[in-house]
Amino acid sequence: MAPETIEADVVIVGAGSAGCVLASRLSERAGISVLLVEAGQRERLNITRLPAALMRTIGNARYDWNYTSEPDPTRDGQAELWPRGRVPGGSSAINGMIFIRGAAADYDNWAALGCTGWAWRDVLPLFRRLETADAPDNAHRGGLGPQRVSALGWRHPIAGDFIASGIAAGIPANADLNGASHEGIAWNQGSTRNGLRHSAYDAFIRPHLSRPNLRLLDGVLVERVTFDGRRATGLAARRNGAPLAIRARRGVVLAAGAINSPHLLMLSGIGDPAELGRHGITSVIDSPEVGRNLMEHPGLYVQAEVSVPTANADSVPHRAAWQFARWLMGRPSPFGVPTAQVLAFFRSHAEAAEPDLQFHLFPYGSLLKDGKRVIPRDNLVTILMNANHPRSRGHLALRSADPAAPIAIHPRLLDDAEDIETLLRGLDWVRRMAATPPFGDKVKRLVGVPPVGSARIADLAYLRAAARPFYHPAGTCRMGADAGAVVAPDLAVRGTEALRVADISIFPRHIAGNTNATALMIGEKAADIILSEA
Repeated sequence: MAPETIEADVVIVGAGSAGCVLASRLSERAGISVLLVEAGQRERLNITRLPAALMRTIGNARYDWNYTSEPDPTRDGQAELWPRGRVPGGSSAINGMIFIRGAAADYDNWAALGCTGWAWRDVLPLFRRLETADAPDNAHRGGLGPQRVSALGWRHPIAGDFIASGIAAGIPANADLNGASHEGIAWNQGSTRNGLRHSAYDAFIRPHLSRPNLRLLDGVLVERVTFDGRRATGLAARRNGAPLAIRARRGVVLAAGAINSPHLLMLSGIGDPAELGRHGITSVIDSPEVGRNLMEHPGLYVQAEVSVPTANADSVPHRAAWQFARWLMGRPSPFGVPTAQVLAFFRSHAEAAEPDLQFHLFPYGSLLKDGKRVIPRDNLVTILMNANHPRSRGHLALRSADPAAPIAIHPRLLDDAEDIETLLRGLDWVRRMAATPPFGDKVKRLVGVPPVGSARIADLAYLRAAARPFYHPAGTCRMGADAGAVVAPDLAVRGTEALRVADISIFPRHIAGNTNATALMIGEKAADIILSEA
């Protein structure tokens, strides 16, 4: 029996942040038919719209790919969950809803690395186009875009103390980290709307599903890209166990993220020929960097016990019910805001050329118990500290040619000595914040952290045992102008025709900040590139 066949002009793999933007923008052109293919299933109850639901969606196979990394020899053999969204909206449906663009210098560095058209002056209009911010302006923020970016509707008092302590410790105050300057400390902004998560699917796809030239096909496991010679012609896939042939008249775009896009390239014969051959995959394009250059923000999740009630107090049943009722009535509530209350981008030492560290402040602390995230009753907050521009590089490796077998993730988060030094300085900054009033006046202890004045060997041992990824994997389909790059600045996969990659796997260098906003921008950029050729 022949597989079912579906055709469209442009086929996009992955209804995550970049894929949703790209599909929406392409389908604004009436003469282009767009098929958006997603492995996850559409929601019926829209659980992900409740911001606090991420405590139940992360690690839940209904919403999450549930990847687990390989033991990391640079961190005492640590392995951990690497969440990636498996639902329309992708990771924007299960993430912490933190909206930050990265620094202008990040994109200028991309351009300096040969990525023409990706400098700050090129991408700022795209960032402005995609958003409706609470405080739009004519220079930096947008007011007409589909993605809602909101100020916090609920603020915990201790977060204000954290901002004051950061300023007292020497971090510049900043009214808008997405504005004229990226450096400093400020209240977080989130991808929320009226107390609800505003995922890329809700912003860019759901309102336009009635377009005759836009189709979302969920529950599809893509097995490989199909080729005629070196021209991509479509996809071989399965839906509900049945084979499915998808034909792309104009081209295929992989927007499946930093884990799945390189995995699909390898399954399709694009990668290191020796590695592909070990799994019986015929090489189509010799591209050894596919799956290499894995970048992730390494850092620490430091819990502080404080002397005042935190959001942990709202986890007891009667308080949780009261806060949930407030959220239902549209009142300020911890149920309706992103994870982080405060963000900061700052220099770990005076000689740093750019801000090399980031803080988040969560107004709660959580524990992993029996594989599930729980909120204890202790009064805890979490100070998250990470390096902005890691030099360490991990990689992805095929386990087999089976498309259903997850790819092996080798993080090697602390592989570079400079990253270790940056994070050790960051640990000192965490201690400084915990000792600086007014926040420091309320800190009783930093949980598990070696005390001030500990020997460097103690701090290093703590770092290797406690360092974790920040769920910002990038770079595994590196963009560049050199022959080793996986994709060119126009997002075309080198050596192929009619095949592109458009997601954060293209990063040539990591950005200072969380990655969702940049993924949205990449979708906008990809749409402009493709429409310019239509």
